[in-house]
Amino acid sequence: MGNIAWTWLGIRAAGITSWGLLTAVVLWGILLRTRILGHAASPTRLLDLHRWLGAVALGFLALHMVLLLFDAYLPFTISQILIPGLSSWETLPVALGVTAFWLLIPVSIVGRLRPRMKNAGASLFQRTHWLAYAAWPFATMHYILAGTDALESWSLALLIAGGALLVLGLLARGFIPSPGPTRAAGSVVVRSSANSNK
Repeated sequence: MGNIAWTWLGIRAAGITSWGLLTAVVLWGILLRTRILGHAASPTRLLDLHRWLGAVALGFLALHMVLLLFDAYLPFTISQILIPGLSSWETLPVALGVTAFWLLIPVSIVGRLRPRMKNAGASLFQRTHWLAYAAWPFATMHYILAGTDALESWSLALLIAGGALLVLGLLARGFIPSPGPTRAAGSVVVRSSANSNK
């Protein structure tokens, strides 16, 4: 253990942590679209947690990428970390990881600009969210193909558990209705005052 470079340990730990957090972000986002969370917290608090998980996941991903620059055994260049296909080591797996990183950036930027963009921001945010969903399979394939611990029993258990939770979350989204508008007595949808004045 004493001969293992601290950078290699940090790269592995940060990569696995970022994948786990990305899985949690995607799962939380799926569950937010259903009633499965019930009244565990207000919608604002649930959304804040979703955003916080996303920010922490990006933080660990950035740490994973920065540590690759300082690894004594297999140092990467900045261009190899940021441009898919430039890595001479495990070109395809590394390219998948770089692609996952770039898929996460638009939703992060648009999410912070959304309040200033009003209605256009909401529409753009929904479209960029699909990119974030697409990042998960890219990140997972990167983990499996490039991760030195990917085939260890604990790692396989983590991958299977994360994938199974997402499948269950998607099933819940398909069968459990999303929160609808507030209904008054007699199942009449309560409309906003702005609509009632039209």
